[in-house]
Amino acid sequence: MEEQTTVVDQPQSEEQQPIEQAVTQPTQEVSFLETLPEDLRQEPSLQNFRNVEDMAKSLVHAQKMVGADKISIPGKHATEDDWKQVYSKLGVPESPEGYEVKYEVQEGASDQPVKEFVSQAHKLGLLPHQAQGILDYYSSLESQGRDELQKQAELSKVNSEQELRKEFGLAYDSKVQKANQVFKNFFADDMAEMKLQDGTSLGNHPAFIKALSGLSDKFSEDNLGTGQEENSGITPVQAEKEISKILGDKDHPYWNKNHPNHQAAVEEVFQLQNMKLGIETE
Repeated sequence: MEEQTTVVDQPQSEEQQPIEQAVTQPTQEVSFLETLPEDLRQEPSLQNFRNVEDMAKSLVHAQKMVGADKISIPGKHATEDDWKQVYSKLGVPESPEGYEVKYEVQEGASDQPVKEFVSQAHKLGLLPHQAQGILDYYSSLESQGRDELQKQAELSKVNSEQELRKEFGLAYDSKVQKANQVFKNFFADDMAEMKLQDGTSLGNHPAFIKALSGLSDKFSEDNLGTGQEENSGITPVQAEKEISKILGDKDHPYWNKNHPNHQAAVEEVFQLQNMKLGIETE
């Protein structure tokens, strides 16, 4: 009888277990603050650091700042002298003359307002480039204002001329020349540039020119010295009056074809009609 051998399965040790059966446990990342001692974990100045590298960079930067110029901000009880020290460190000159700002003063104007501004800028502790920037800004506003006034003056002059030409008709040049002569004889030259409430200069205001023209009619040519012929032209209103006077007189040669002056009367009315309409004829 053959001897039988029985093989008994022995349990495998942990070292003999297949690799496939090993379970890998995930590693949990530890925050930078958790690696610090407990008394430092809640320190506010460390809360923004994510790792040692960030903290190292901050430390290097802080070391570079050691010895650099620093300015302490005065507290609420600071005196004017305390603030002057701060302004001086920031670059404010010792006196207003140290600003050396650039500005343009219009002809005939005073630079006193600019000097007063620079003095106030120094008192308030403005830096030179800040004072210059404010001056440049207001210079730009002044320039825009002058351009706008010039445009308004030109438009006013055009409107005034149109109004006067409409009223004076072909007598415009004569009337304006006489008005100018009256102004020259009886008024100061600078009065022509006086600004009225509507922005129009006195010398360009239609009502004023009409008034001067009316005055000129009360003076002889010798007194005015215009050298302008009296019959150089009449206004549309005057032409209308002359036409009405001729047409209203039934004994006028205009109505009598057999009268030797009939043709001359017809031509006169024709000329008057043109003057009324502002039509210039030879």
